[in-house]
Amino acid sequence: MAEVSTRDAADRAVVVLGAEAASPGLADEFAGRGWRVWTVRISADADADADADADADAGADAHDGVDQIIDFLAAPESPHRAVLLGGRAAGAAAVEVADRHPERVIAVVVAGDAHGEGPVPGAGVPDPPCPVLVLHTADPGEVVSATTTLLAGSGRRDDVPAPSPARLQALTPTRLNDPEALRRLRELGPVHPVNAAGVTASWIVTGHQATTALLADPRLIGEVEITAGFRLQSDDPALAHRGELDLITISGQEHARLRRLAERHLTPERVEGLRPRVQREVDALLDAVPSREVVDLLQAFAYPVPVIVLCELLGVPAKDRDYLHEWIVERLASPPPKAHGDIDDYLRGLIAARRERPSADLLGWVVEAEGDRLREEDLVSLARFLMVNGHRAPTTMLASSVAALLRRRERWERLVADPALVPTAVEELLRVITPFPVTIARHVAVPIEAGGRRLPEGDLLVASLVAANRDPSFFTDPDVLDIGREDNPHLAFGHGHHHCLGAELARAQLQIALGTLVRRFPGMELARDSGSLHYRQSSVRYLLGLPVVLEPDRPRPVSAGA
Repeated sequence: MAEVSTRDAADRAVVVLGAEAASPGLADEFAGRGWRVWTVRISADADADADADADADAGADAHDGVDQIIDFLAAPESPHRAVLLGGRAAGAAAVEVADRHPERVIAVVVAGDAHGEGPVPGAGVPDPPCPVLVLHTADPGEVVSATTTLLAGSGRRDDVPAPSPARLQALTPTRLNDPEALRRLRELGPVHPVNAAGVTASWIVTGHQATTALLADPRLIGEVEITAGFRLQSDDPALAHRGELDLITISGQEHARLRRLAERHLTPERVEGLRPRVQREVDALLDAVPSREVVDLLQAFAYPVPVIVLCELLGVPAKDRDYLHEWIVERLASPPPKAHGDIDDYLRGLIAARRERPSADLLGWVVEAEGDRLREEDLVSLARFLMVNGHRAPTTMLASSVAALLRRRERWERLVADPALVPTAVEELLRVITPFPVTIARHVAVPIEAGGRRLPEGDLLVASLVAANRDPSFFTDPDVLDIGREDNPHLAFGHGHHHCLGAELARAQLQIALGTLVRRFPGMELARDSGSLHYRQSSVRYLLGLPVVLEPDRPRPVSAGA
């Protein structure tokens, strides 16, 4: 029997979905040929043999199937990557899951009657991010043989030729977060046309120098409202931001107005003054976390810390912080404008209180300094903007930073031995993790030349911050995470007139949070192998969980007289 490579063995994971999950012959056949097998019953195929009462019911079943597959993949015991296999309806749901979470799906296999009733697998995804194989058989032996053959011929990076011409076929989350794919693109030039159906961005920029030059160019303006997936916003408010709920964009004109207000009052000196208050709250938060048992640091620490920082920044009273946490962490997942009505009223109440009594927080500083010139709606918009954009990225940065340090124990131990490295470690983690893989799209106001290309008026351009932050002409050993790196001109916060408004605040909270963990819990460990950590990739790449033990029990040394 031919040897199976380590990578082949790792990839031989299959999730059998829907009605096929009830077929022991299929699962046994996979297991007998060396595959790791999971079975998941989902509603998408539950009524595959029955007549559908209505198309709406069928659509609801398909939607339920997608949610059920995603719920399974989010579970700790699920495989890191796997082939998804099912019947016609389950296969259609699996292709949609692959489009949303391409980092988790090796391939989709549809077994059975491919000419039957139900959605056509892959029809709703014009450019699937993985191979889709449709079989006209449900025979277990034939299905396993075909799947094994498919796996042997797909997805191997060393089999992929260099792209020619330099074109990015689709702006999928996997490609935008993949340093290797972007390296190949960067080596072919700094500016590339985007060839993807339904996407408004026309060009993508790679490389540090090209990115900084173009993002500072006044002929590129961010005046078009676009979701993080580069699709134009719907005119229907009920549909705005659907599918990209973790980043809410605003118009360029409003952004410029809010930026001017923030730059006058959210200064580095003001952020520095918040540090003692944030440190006190972070310590109190960790005091309440069990230290000698497995805890999900994402839920127990990474989610609450940015909320704490925002509450301190805005001067939210302690009695109202659960309300702010609920709005930011839970309700923000619903599309505007539903999530905003009561929060705007709440912010107006805080502003009114500042008019009567000044306070040492952002709302108080703005009210006192601006006086009668202040447009209340501008301050409400600024506060809401900071809350919306000041939670997801800091949360994912904090969780991903801890994971990156603990994966390679020597990194964590170096930081424990020399806590003075925390500021440089934070900058290096920002560079390597790069929470937002691309910038907000810029509108080409007049025709310009860039990277040997002529960019027509009206086109849209985005810059790959992942590519810029791994550019070897700016960073020595760019793929190495070196927490002592001194020269670090990373672009994790963007550049130019859309540079992150809360960059200094984000730096401060990361430094405080990581520094406190290092100081208080030097022995902290991952509770499971790092390969079990699951990420979701969208406009932000983020962890689904981070199980750790803050103070693991250590074997006691045996005394000399024992």
